[in-house]
Amino acid sequence: VAPPTKMDEAQLTAEGFYSIYGKVGARTEMPGCSLCMGNQARVAENSTVVSTSTRNFPNRLGQGANVYLASAELAAVAAILGKLPTKAEYMEFHSGLSKAKNVYSYLNFDKYEAYTKKADTVTIEPEVKAAAKAAHAAFIA
Repeated sequence: VAPPTKMDEAQLTAEGFYSIYGKVGARTEMPGCSLCMGNQARVAENSTVVSTSTRNFPNRLGQGANVYLASAELAAVAAILGKLPTKAEYMEFHSGLSKAKNVYSYLNFDKYEAYTKKADTVTIEPEVKAAAKAAHAAFIA
């Protein structure tokens, strides 16, 4: 499991999921593009994996890795079953999810006090801010 951001990692930890991952022996990686780019971590050679990353090409996650791109829901079902599900298997899990009241919790940085407080302490030099505004204005023009 390699969460996309530190914010996702913090939320998964707060909700107790990292404890569950540890108890079942799941491998967790540092947040960010550790596995998706094969930077800090790679899967075993010639393994088959399900990934929620956004793109795929030969050897992206590991030498000879056979990678299937999937939604978070499909990846979760594949992890539970230990294989890619049939349509019937997927739909069985999906029917349970569709009845759940709080399946998603979007992690919007501007809505979490711990992150907004930290962001408020960041100082951006005026010339850097001016250059960014000029680049943005040129981009949208």
